[in-house]
Amino acid sequence: MNEYEIPRSSKSIRNKVQLAAAVVLVALLVAVIYYETKVNQAASSESRQVMFTVAKGSRTRQVAEELAKEKIIGSPTVFLIYTSLHSAAKKIQAGQYSLNANMAIPEIVNVLTQGKVIPTSSKVTFIEGETNAQVAKDLGDQNIAGADDFLHATADSGYSFKYLSVAAKVNYQGFLFPDTYEIGKTDTVKDIVQKMLTDFQTKFTDKMYADSQARDVKLIDLITLASIVEKEVGRNKTNLTADDLSTMQKERELVASVFYNRLSAGMPLESDATVNYITGKSDRSVTTADTKIKSAYNTYQVKGLPPTPISNPGLDSIMAAIYPAKSDYLYFLNAPDGTAYFAKTLDEHNANKAKYLK
Repeated sequence: MNEYEIPRSSKSIRNKVQLAAAVVLVALLVAVIYYETKVNQAASSESRQVMFTVAKGSRTRQVAEELAKEKIIGSPTVFLIYTSLHSAAKKIQAGQYSLNANMAIPEIVNVLTQGKVIPTSSKVTFIEGETNAQVAKDLGDQNIAGADDFLHATADSGYSFKYLSVAAKVNYQGFLFPDTYEIGKTDTVKDIVQKMLTDFQTKFTDKMYADSQARDVKLIDLITLASIVEKEVGRNKTNLTADDLSTMQKERELVASVFYNRLSAGMPLESDATVNYITGKSDRSVTTADTKIKSAYNTYQVKGLPPTPISNPGLDSIMAAIYPAKSDYLYFLNAPDGTAYFAKTLDEHNANKAKYLK
């Protein structure tokens, strides 16, 4: 050792190492805090829905850059680090997604890796007895189509339909078959109307049409009568048994026979359902004042069938109108539970009122 060389203190070296380690530790801590903050902090505190598409074959970096471009995330780098640390990069699935700028990166990655894409179609069920206006409301309530747009479409005659000349005159009310339909994202309101007309054409067979013609019943009259039967028969409960359904079909056939008998006898139908079509009431009973309303649909005041169907009937009601029961009944009423009771004379009908409408 050179006698003039001053040996370095091991303590000084140790301090420098510790200082460097501390600096590195602090830097790592800052990086971790920054990362955790950015990962769990949404790009915006306000809700902003964005339709985001991941193209097939997109790389994770492309997805990150597109997310940043749409201002759904703040940092593509943080997104890439997160997907790498969580082995999520290869799990991102192609498709269209509904994302929000107030979602944090973990939420976004969860949506993209779970393939929670926007459905390409929606299912909607139209129940028996709904009017065109109610069908339109269903579509609007489920954000499938605008209610007014649908009603405008029912005023169009440009459809492929075997009974177009008859149905178009009544804006297809009565011919929009109640069923469950799958509506594609690109389907227009006219496409929906066409689906319902096509379904009617499939369910209403040539034999059914021929049998109705054999009874000398015009198609529009048949569907109008079926639409009334549809609204006159039912039960005030939701869970119907097989026996309930069987009994209700027998009631439909008997109700149809009552209306045919009254038409043959030149009597007004006196259907509460047609009066409720005027007032918009949903129950089956009417008031005395209701029966005095001046309207072509008031079958208490006007003999014969109303000018158009009052609903879109289901197949069971159409079948009842084609194949009614054979009876001498001229009257019927619905008890509070919905059960129908029939009578041949007014005296019998009044007795039923006293017994079942207490």
